[in-house]
Amino acid sequence: MGPRFFGYRDRVQDELVREGHQVECVDDRPSETVWFKSLAKISYHFTDRIILHYAEDLAERIAKEDYNMVLYLGGMSFCFTHRQFSLIRKSSNARFVAYLWDAFVNCKRFGQCRDLFDDIYSFEVKDCERYDLKLRPLFYSNTYRSIPLGSEGYFDYDACFIGSVHQYTKFKTVSSIVKELEAQGYRVFKYYFMPSRVAELWCKLTHRCYRGQVFQYESLNTTQVVEVYTRSKAVIDSPQNGQNGLTMRTLETLGARRKLITANEDVMHYDFAQYGDVLVWNSDSDGISGFMRSPYECPPESVLDSYSIKTFVQTLLGEAPPYRGYHNDDCCNETEDAS
Repeated sequence: MGPRFFGYRDRVQDELVREGHQVECVDDRPSETVWFKSLAKISYHFTDRIILHYAEDLAERIAKEDYNMVLYLGGMSFCFTHRQFSLIRKSSNARFVAYLWDAFVNCKRFGQCRDLFDDIYSFEVKDCERYDLKLRPLFYSNTYRSIPLGSEGYFDYDACFIGSVHQYTKFKTVSSIVKELEAQGYRVFKYYFMPSRVAELWCKLTHRCYRGQVFQYESLNTTQVVEVYTRSKAVIDSPQNGQNGLTMRTLETLGARRKLITANEDVMHYDFAQYGDVLVWNSDSDGISGFMRSPYECPPESVLDSYSIKTFVQTLLGEAPPYRGYHNDDCCNETEDAS
């Protein structure tokens, strides 16, 4: 169960099937229409009658099957009240497991239902500490591991950025990285995605840094992203404002065995960062030239494998050891045990 956007749910389904499981996918809310999502952004209370009917329908469908697990993937799109999701939980003896890729504070309705899940995983370290969740970063798909390692003279671009930029703080950071790299003569591929022309207009009206930039309205598919990564020595990334968990782009970069330039300081606490292929951007251009000139040092296969979609799925199924690639002396003991 999860939202359709990003395609994460479908990738997990494909991996589960590859592992030999029978899987049924369902949306985590009754409608993906513009009117429903618009009302939901104001308050789910406006759509509770529709959500209740959807919960009753899901409960009936789940009751008819002998499922081993009900797996929820998502976050802020979780729309059920405790009473509504209780109907689903009571309909089956399956194990209920959740994975959150949004900050817990933004998942208000999910927070009300946390007692209805047997296990809850999150990509946010601070949420794991605060709410006693289990730490598990996202994953990279198998396609990224098939990218050739490459060497000097192989690449068309020194760095690339592909991603959504409608959040001001993220775009400000990404554009500053791009501008500094270009000012130093590096070749940068940039694909700034906007969800709509209206969103672009609003951004340009409210923030000067958007003006004069070219934006795209169609997201690139995995094949297109892989093609750009293949031709790039490094990948630029920045988390959303207030987010410390590793983005999907960070893990795709790891799987593709490319250097990473990121504004996420917390990335240095992850095991793969110790190999020197990560540069944390802090509005200071010092170190870029040395970082770009240095050869890529590939992490061990055991480290790469721990972030693969196969290990991700096996962790949620309880078939893999707990994730232990995060090391920070400031973390509380409970987080280390949970992770």
